[in-house]
Amino acid sequence: MRHFKWSEENEVFLAQIDAEHRELFRIADGLQQAVADKAATAVKQHLHAFIAHAEEHFSHEEWLMQSVRYSSYGWHLQQHNTARRRLKLFAPLVESGEYEAAELLLEFLEGWLRDHITLTDRMMAAHVRNYERANATSALERWGAPLPAETGALPRTRPVL
Repeated sequence: MRHFKWSEENEVFLAQIDAEHRELFRIADGLQQAVADKAATAVKQHLHAFIAHAEEHFSHEEWLMQSVRYSSYGWHLQQHNTARRRLKLFAPLVESGEYEAAELLLEFLEGWLRDHITLTDRMMAAHVRNYERANATSALERWGAPLPAETGALPRTRPVL
């Protein structure tokens, strides 16, 4: 049986992206259970929910990558488009009750989610975090403490928030 349980190994360390990934895993797990139960109505509901959430998530990631000028955007987008095409190909078959097609789709999703999140999304998330570090104001500025360049030394105590 496939494994669609969220674990810390799936974290990319961007809270919103991790929340969206957890939801994809939750929906995929529900789809897997509905397929195992041969519950046609539940299969359709979970399939439609997965497709809708995946599209929303992909759009969010694509906007995020463009906003930080991610150099591997094209490669990442290509992977999203692969998943989009596979979902579009299998959705009508799964909706018509072809459980073999549903099993093949679940097999694809299990591998794709694992590989995409643990490599592609982690690379993107690292870029986003580095972009934010490079372009955000200094934590010391936000706290109202003098910058080390102004004082010649690092502050000895942490500023009070």
